[in-house]
Amino acid sequence: MPLPNFLLIGAGKSATRSLYNYMIQHPDVFMPKLKEPQFFVADAVKNRIQKCVEDEDKYFQLFEGSEGKKVIGEASVMYLFFYKEAINNIKKYLGDDVKIMMILRNPVDRAYSAFNFVRVNNPEEKYSFEKALQKEDERFNTNASLFMQYKKMGLYADAVQAYKEHFKNVHIIWYDEFIKDVPGTIKGIFHFLGIDEKAAIDYNKRWNEGGKKWKNPVLRYLFMTNNPLKKIYKLWFQKRKGVRTNQFFTKNFMEKTEPINEDTRRNLIEYFRTDIEKLSILTAKDLSSWLH
Repeated sequence: MPLPNFLLIGAGKSATRSLYNYMIQHPDVFMPKLKEPQFFVADAVKNRIQKCVEDEDKYFQLFEGSEGKKVIGEASVMYLFFYKEAINNIKKYLGDDVKIMMILRNPVDRAYSAFNFVRVNNPEEKYSFEKALQKEDERFNTNASLFMQYKKMGLYADAVQAYKEHFKNVHIIWYDEFIKDVPGTIKGIFHFLGIDEKAAIDYNKRWNEGGKKWKNPVLRYLFMTNNPLKKIYKLWFQKRKGVRTNQFFTKNFMEKTEPINEDTRRNLIEYFRTDIEKLSILTAKDLSSWLH
């Protein structure tokens, strides 16, 4: 059974879903339908995220049908967050020739995007962004969703350094550059993977676009708790995975989220400053724009 020869390891809320959906259009690429199996960090994430593959055989089965494909991979954002566990297990199962890709986003923007995503999708997020940041350590020591680690998931430097030390081929994609030039970024990925850069890819669609919130607490309650109205919705839209996938609901029951508070932004910049400066040196990338 063929196993992955590349991994997309994060970061969360940095367009990994879009990267995945563009990449699987390439005729030489195979990625399983389950986007984030999280197999290499299963012990760290089980019971704390919605899905993960713990069983070795089930992980191997994800790649059935990949025979004949030049590049085989999967995308699990927790491989960046729990990098020590991930690296040990990746080397155990895949060796150190596997190609590693990551997309990195301004950690302040990533944190606020993650908060807004969780606020829309997880009824347990009942706090303001500022209060949620204060509760982060407390939540980490419980079974709260790991995606509520808004600050910690933006500390990239140590993880990047570790991956660069343990693997021969590491490709970093910068979120801002991806947003500005999607086709150019995807072609750069295909070049890194050693496959045809000119393959026909549909770049018109976007996935998991954020910046939305429920228009009021009543709507949030109705569509995020078990109640008769939600049951009716599920029967009516059986093929829909969630309310946000329905354009009618998004248009009528959601609105654009408010900008991040400027004091909060400044506080987060100071929190991330040392990590950003270290990352800039590690990657030889000018990240001064992240500090303003």
